[in-house]
Amino acid sequence: VIDEINRANLPSVLGELIYALEYRGSEVSSMYEVNGKKNIVIPENLLIIGTMNTADRSVGHIDYAIRRRFAFVDILPNPSVILYPNARALFDEISALFNSKDTLASDFKEEQVKLGHSYFMVKDETELQLKAKYEIVPILEEYLKDGILLEKAEAKIKELKERFGN
Repeated sequence: VIDEINRANLPSVLGELIYALEYRGSEVSSMYEVNGKKNIVIPENLLIIGTMNTADRSVGHIDYAIRRRFAFVDILPNPSVILYPNARALFDEISALFNSKDTLASDFKEEQVKLGHSYFMVKDETELQLKAKYEIVPILEEYLKDGILLEKAEAKIKELKERFGN
């Protein structure tokens, strides 16, 4: 499992494995010798799981050669796993910023930038306050600065800053 796979220099991390993945189960030549052999075989049962946050702008640098070798599965925010009621309410409140053409720039789709449920998975009010102050509000401010959220979202972000003591 490679977490945040898009942040790595994949050719450096995976090396010749990138090429060998295309020929899984067959021998491919390697420039390196192991146990006197220069051929490698990637078995069918070797799975590489890479996670990444598509809201992260660094996704764009994954080249097509890498994209061809992996299947991509979207896992969208799932509010049903947010058990603390106040956190669920905050999730719903913030989600409204991403499903309105008045607050979300037309260059982006909600599913590309909406905050995920992990930001809101807390046990109590203290934890929610900390997450809101140090994680949620700052990313919303970045979205505003980067033009992902529009000027009309600014009032809501200001209100959140005041509520959470930023």
